[in-house]
Amino acid sequence: MKNNLKYFYRLLFFLIIINLFLISGCKESKTGKEVYLKHCSSCHHPERFGISAPPLLPETLANKKDNEILDIIKNGLLSTNMKPFNDKLNDNEILSIIKFIRTPGPEIKWGTKEIQSSKNIPETKALAIKPNIDMLNLFMIVEGGKGLVHFMDGDTFNLLDNVYVGAIHGGPKFDSEMHNAYLGGRAGWVVKYSLVDWKDAGRIRVGINTRNIAISPDGKLLAAANTLPESIVIVNPETMEPVKVIDAPGTPSAVYSLKKGNAFIVCFRNNPELWFINYNDLSLTKAPVDQPFSDFFIGPDEKYFIGAARKAKHMSIFDISKKKVTKTVNTVSMPHLASAALWNSKNKEYAAFPHIGSPTLTVVEINSWKVLKNIQLKGSGFFARTHENIDHIWADSNTNTIELINKKTLKKEFEVTPDNEKKAMHIEFTKNGDYALVSIWEKEGGIVIYDTKTLQEIKRIPLVKPVGKYNATNKKY
Repeated sequence: MKNNLKYFYRLLFFLIIINLFLISGCKESKTGKEVYLKHCSSCHHPERFGISAPPLLPETLANKKDNEILDIIKNGLLSTNMKPFNDKLNDNEILSIIKFIRTPGPEIKWGTKEIQSSKNIPETKALAIKPNIDMLNLFMIVEGGKGLVHFMDGDTFNLLDNVYVGAIHGGPKFDSEMHNAYLGGRAGWVVKYSLVDWKDAGRIRVGINTRNIAISPDGKLLAAANTLPESIVIVNPETMEPVKVIDAPGTPSAVYSLKKGNAFIVCFRNNPELWFINYNDLSLTKAPVDQPFSDFFIGPDEKYFIGAARKAKHMSIFDISKKKVTKTVNTVSMPHLASAALWNSKNKEYAAFPHIGSPTLTVVEINSWKVLKNIQLKGSGFFARTHENIDHIWADSNTNTIELINKKTLKKEFEVTPDNEKKAMHIEFTKNGDYALVSIWEKEGGIVIYDTKTLQEIKRIPLVKPVGKYNATNKKY
């Protein structure tokens, strides 16, 4: 009898332990969502669409590793609303959040009603002393590590003010009158910064994930290309009100505005057609192309629209007036066309662009589309830039070095290395081309300014992962 009781109690104890383990396991499977809702949803939205903070969905986290997200949640992000949670959450709780935000989200709906309700005109104070500067030498500098865009005087290289935008994909835009700057964040927020009052003048959320924005030449319309949901949103930038939401038949890769034409151009990552959205009545014209345009640039005279698909080995020359592809040009790998360096010499137009996945800079003559040379770089770069008043193309190569190629001889002549141990990328020039700005794209990075004639370093501005730098005179699209 004692043995039977002993066996019974042992079995009961074992069943209780198993039951507790199962209950614990069930509870753990809910923990990620529960912890998220308690600590994260007020900023990131209960459905993970994002509110004052970015959306947390598999589509928006694809390039983030778990250890990166763990570090952000534990330690926060400097100069943002993302505070550290290491005093509130342990590693297991954080990992459960990460597992939860990796799961598919609900159907994404973000229409006119949601856009309208997101509008926010903050009661921010303007700068006490308005800058007295050459507005055509004004820079916008994207500090990717902090989600800030800085405004900088291109004559003194003094930072004047900044505004929080979050992560940015496409370049920010100036209006033609230099009254406002517009900045589109990946999380869908379009921010208006007044260059008259020098302050944050309002923001509206046009989507869950935004690719880039464009401004019509008269400044009366703003277009945003969204990947979540797939759409083109037209906004009145004066009032920051939505005008029209156009559902897209694929994932938009970009929207740009024609300066001489009368339309926004939209291309798609997975749909071989172009859209032309008329500025006057927002009517839509479609044109087929031979491949989806994941990347492209507009020719200097707006006669051609040059595009390429992901993993493509040719670029397509689209004649804008004829609305059709008139020529294709073979390339080494996918050309990074949006970063092409453009220049004129003896009444001929030229372009030089790097390749994704190949250490090559291709130089072509525009109009004839003859490939003049494929120049070997130290690595597969992202950006090539030049200026009408300088002799060289400045190209990054995904290394610590910027390589300088003579525009006449097409031979590499010089190099600049801002830091031996850190990646150098993205070049921009001052209004007259006297100085070049190079990003050190690292956590402890910065902007390094060079004299373009002597190649001597002039100044260094510490910043966290600075990326693009956009000069008001040189910023075309």
